[in-house]
Amino acid sequence: MSDEANASTETADATAQAATTEGLTTEQGATPGETGTTQEQGQREGDQNSNDGGDAGPFALKAPEGAEAFQADFDKFAGDMDGWLKANPNATAREALAEAANRQARTAGEGQQAALAAHNKQISDWEAGLKADPDFGGENFDANVATFLKGVDAVGSPELRQMLDRSGMGSHPEIVKAFHKVGKMVADSSVATGKAGTETRSNFANSLYGSNGKG
Repeated sequence: MSDEANASTETADATAQAATTEGLTTEQGATPGETGTTQEQGQREGDQNSNDGGDAGPFALKAPEGAEAFQADFDKFAGDMDGWLKANPNATAREALAEAANRQARTAGEGQQAALAAHNKQISDWEAGLKADPDFGGENFDANVATFLKGVDAVGSPELRQMLDRSGMGSHPEIVKAFHKVGKMVADSSVATGKAGTETRSNFANSLYGSNGKG
Protein backbone atom coordinates (compact mmCIF):
# COMPACT_ATOMS: atom_id res chain seq x y z
CA MET A 1 0.00 0.00 0.00
CA SER A 2 1.34 3.41 -0.95
CA ASP A 3 2.12 6.19 1.53
CA GLU A 4 -0.75 8.21 0.10
CA ALA A 5 -3.21 5.40 0.76
CA ASN A 6 -1.95 4.98 4.34
CA ALA A 7 -2.41 8.68 5.02
CA SER A 8 -5.96 8.58 3.69
CA THR A 9 -6.83 5.62 5.93
CA GLU A 10 -5.40 7.30 9.02
CA THR A 11 -7.37 10.47 8.26
CA ALA A 12 -10.61 8.49 7.94
CA ASP A 13 -9.99 6.70 11.28
CA ALA A 14 -9.32 9.97 13.07
CA THR A 15 -12.49 11.52 11.67
CA ALA A 16 -14.61 8.53 12.80
CA GLN A 17 -13.10 8.62 16.31
CA ALA A 18 -13.80 12.34 16.61
CA ALA A 19 -17.42 11.84 15.52
CA THR A 20 -17.93 9.07 18.06
CA THR A 21 -16.51 11.23 20.89
CA GLU A 22 -18.72 14.17 19.91
CA GLY A 23 -21.83 11.96 19.83
CA LEU A 24 -21.13 10.56 23.31
CA THR A 25 -20.52 13.96 24.89
CA THR A 26 -23.62 15.41 23.21
CA GLU A 27 -25.82 12.62 24.64
CA GLN A 28 -24.42 13.34 28.11
CA GLY A 29 -25.38 17.00 27.84
CA ALA A 30 -21.82 18.34 27.55
CA THR A 31 -19.29 19.11 24.88
CA PRO A 32 -15.61 18.28 24.82
CA GLY A 33 -13.71 20.52 27.21
CA GLU A 34 -16.83 21.41 29.26
CA THR A 35 -17.34 18.14 31.19
CA GLY A 36 -15.26 19.18 34.21
CA THR A 37 -16.88 22.63 34.30
CA THR A 38 -20.40 21.14 34.27
CA GLN A 39 -19.62 18.79 37.16
CA GLU A 40 -18.12 21.59 39.25
CA GLN A 41 -21.15 23.82 38.62
CA GLY A 42 -23.51 21.02 39.64
CA GLN A 43 -21.57 20.50 42.86
CA ARG A 44 -21.76 24.22 43.68
CA GLU A 45 -25.52 24.28 43.03
CA GLY A 46 -25.96 21.24 45.29
CA ASP A 47 -24.00 22.90 48.08
CA GLN A 48 -26.07 26.07 47.74
CA ASN A 49 -29.34 24.13 47.92
CA SER A 50 -28.03 22.34 51.01
CA ASN A 51 -27.21 25.66 52.71
CA ASP A 52 -30.65 27.03 51.86
CA GLY A 53 -32.35 24.10 53.53
CA GLY A 54 -33.15 22.29 50.31
CA ASP A 55 -36.30 20.21 50.64
CA ALA A 56 -35.92 19.84 54.42
CA GLY A 57 -39.21 20.08 56.29
CA PRO A 58 -39.95 22.54 59.11
CA PHE A 59 -38.08 22.19 62.39
CA ALA A 60 -40.09 20.03 64.80
CA LEU A 61 -39.73 18.53 68.27
CA LYS A 62 -41.46 15.46 69.64
CA ALA A 63 -42.19 15.34 73.34
CA PRO A 64 -40.25 12.52 75.03
CA GLU A 65 -41.99 9.54 76.54
CA GLY A 66 -43.85 10.53 79.66
CA ALA A 67 -44.16 14.18 78.62
CA GLU A 68 -46.73 13.80 75.86
CA ALA A 69 -49.09 16.17 77.69
CA PHE A 70 -46.62 19.00 76.92
CA GLN A 71 -46.53 18.40 73.16
CA ALA A 72 -48.23 21.76 72.54
CA ASP A 73 -45.37 23.51 74.33
CA PHE A 74 -42.82 21.61 72.23
CA ASP A 75 -44.73 22.55 69.07
CA LYS A 76 -44.75 26.25 70.00
CA PHE A 77 -41.03 26.24 70.78
CA ALA A 78 -40.22 24.37 67.56
CA GLY A 79 -42.35 26.80 65.53
CA ASP A 80 -40.50 29.79 66.98
CA MET A 81 -37.12 28.17 66.30
CA ASP A 82 -38.18 27.21 62.78
CA GLY A 83 -38.86 30.87 62.01
CA TRP A 84 -35.49 31.88 63.45
CA LEU A 85 -33.63 29.22 61.44
CA LYS A 86 -35.29 30.35 58.22
CA ALA A 87 -34.40 33.96 58.99
CA ASN A 88 -30.81 32.94 59.75
CA PRO A 89 -29.94 30.29 57.13
CA ASN A 90 -26.20 30.73 57.60
CA ALA A 91 -26.26 30.30 61.39
CA THR A 92 -23.84 27.78 62.83
CA ALA A 93 -24.88 24.93 65.09
CA ARG A 94 -23.36 26.80 68.06
CA GLU A 95 -25.43 29.91 67.27
CA ALA A 96 -28.61 27.86 66.91
CA LEU A 97 -27.99 26.14 70.26
CA ALA A 98 -27.35 29.50 71.93
CA GLU A 99 -30.59 30.91 70.53
CA ALA A 100 -32.53 27.85 71.68
CA ALA A 101 -31.06 28.11 75.19
CA ASN A 102 -31.88 31.81 75.42
CA ARG A 103 -35.44 31.22 74.29
CA GLN A 104 -35.87 28.43 76.83
CA ALA A 105 -34.53 30.64 79.62
CA ARG A 106 -36.94 33.43 78.70
CA THR A 107 -39.84 30.99 78.54
CA ALA A 108 -38.98 29.56 81.96
CA GLY A 109 -38.72 33.03 83.48
CA GLU A 110 -42.05 34.09 82.01
CA GLY A 111 -43.63 30.88 83.29
CA GLN A 112 -42.36 31.48 86.82
CA GLN A 113 -43.67 35.05 86.83
CA ALA A 114 -47.05 33.90 85.56
CA ALA A 115 -47.22 31.14 88.17
CA LEU A 116 -46.34 33.58 90.98
CA ALA A 117 -48.96 36.06 89.83
CA ALA A 118 -51.59 33.31 89.65
CA HIS A 119 -50.60 32.08 93.13
CA ASN A 120 -50.91 35.54 94.66
CA LYS A 121 -54.25 36.11 92.97
CA GLN A 122 -55.53 32.80 94.33
CA ILE A 123 -54.60 33.82 97.88
CA SER A 124 -56.32 37.19 97.43
CA ASP A 125 -59.43 35.45 96.09
CA TRP A 126 -59.50 33.08 99.08
CA GLU A 127 -59.24 35.95 101.54
CA ALA A 128 -61.91 37.95 99.69
CA GLY A 129 -64.16 34.89 99.73
CA LEU A 130 -63.74 34.50 103.50
CA LYS A 131 -64.56 38.16 104.09
CA ALA A 132 -67.70 37.78 102.01
CA ASP A 133 -68.69 34.44 103.59
CA PRO A 134 -72.04 34.87 105.37
CA ASP A 135 -70.89 32.81 108.37
CA PHE A 136 -67.21 33.68 108.59
CA GLY A 137 -67.05 37.20 107.17
CA GLY A 138 -68.90 40.43 107.64
CA GLU A 139 -68.79 42.13 111.04
CA ASN A 140 -67.61 38.87 112.65
CA PHE A 141 -64.58 38.51 110.37
CA ASP A 142 -61.93 39.80 112.79
CA ALA A 143 -63.25 37.73 115.69
CA ASN A 144 -63.38 34.62 113.51
CA VAL A 145 -59.79 35.19 112.36
CA ALA A 146 -58.75 35.36 116.02
CA THR A 147 -60.57 32.10 116.70
CA PHE A 148 -58.89 30.51 113.68
CA LEU A 149 -55.51 31.52 115.10
CA LYS A 150 -56.37 30.01 118.47
CA GLY A 151 -56.91 26.72 116.70
CA VAL A 152 -53.56 26.99 114.89
CA ASP A 153 -51.77 27.84 118.13
CA ALA A 154 -53.47 25.00 119.98
CA VAL A 155 -52.61 22.10 117.66
CA GLY A 156 -50.15 23.43 115.08
CA SER A 157 -46.39 23.17 115.34
CA PRO A 158 -44.09 26.05 114.27
CA GLU A 159 -43.25 24.02 111.16
CA LEU A 160 -46.95 23.75 110.27
CA ARG A 161 -47.44 27.47 110.73
CA GLN A 162 -44.42 28.14 108.50
CA MET A 163 -45.76 25.82 105.83
CA LEU A 164 -49.19 27.50 105.93
CA ASP A 165 -47.58 30.91 105.61
CA ARG A 166 -45.14 30.09 102.80
CA SER A 167 -47.59 28.09 100.72
CA GLY A 168 -50.50 30.47 101.19
CA MET A 169 -52.65 27.58 102.36
CA GLY A 170 -53.23 29.48 105.60
CA SER A 171 -55.74 31.50 103.59
CA HIS A 172 -57.55 28.51 102.10
CA PRO A 173 -61.20 28.70 103.25
CA GLU A 174 -61.44 25.01 104.18
CA ILE A 175 -58.24 25.10 106.25
CA VAL A 176 -59.23 28.35 107.93
CA LYS A 177 -62.66 27.00 108.82
CA ALA A 178 -61.20 23.73 110.13
CA PHE A 179 -58.82 25.52 112.49
CA HIS A 180 -61.64 27.91 113.35
CA LYS A 181 -63.62 24.95 114.72
CA VAL A 182 -60.59 23.90 116.77
CA GLY A 183 -60.26 27.47 118.03
CA LYS A 184 -63.88 27.50 119.15
CA MET A 185 -63.31 24.33 121.14
CA VAL A 186 -60.22 25.89 122.71
CA ALA A 187 -62.20 29.04 123.55
CA ASP A 188 -65.02 27.00 125.11
CA SER A 189 -62.45 25.11 127.17
CA SER A 190 -60.88 28.40 128.28
CA VAL A 191 -64.25 29.68 129.43
CA ALA A 192 -64.91 26.49 131.37
CA THR A 193 -61.49 26.54 133.07
CA GLY A 194 -61.26 30.30 133.48
CA LYS A 195 -58.05 30.60 131.39
CA ALA A 196 -57.61 33.52 129.02
CA GLY A 197 -57.55 32.91 125.28
CA THR A 198 -54.95 34.10 122.79
CA GLU A 199 -54.79 37.73 121.76
CA THR A 200 -56.91 38.87 118.80
CA ARG A 201 -55.05 39.72 115.56
CA SER A 202 -57.28 41.60 113.15
CA ASN A 203 -54.96 41.89 110.12
CA PHE A 204 -55.69 38.70 108.18
CA ALA A 205 -52.79 39.09 105.75
CA ASN A 206 -50.37 38.97 108.70
CA SER A 207 -52.45 36.68 110.87
CA LEU A 208 -49.85 33.90 111.07
CA TYR A 209 -46.76 36.09 111.39
CA GLY A 210 -48.11 39.53 112.30
CA SER A 211 -46.61 41.91 114.82
CA ASN A 212 -48.65 40.21 117.53
CA GLY A 213 -48.04 36.67 116.28
CA LYS A 214 -46.00 34.04 117.98
CA GLY A 215 -42.61 33.12 116.51
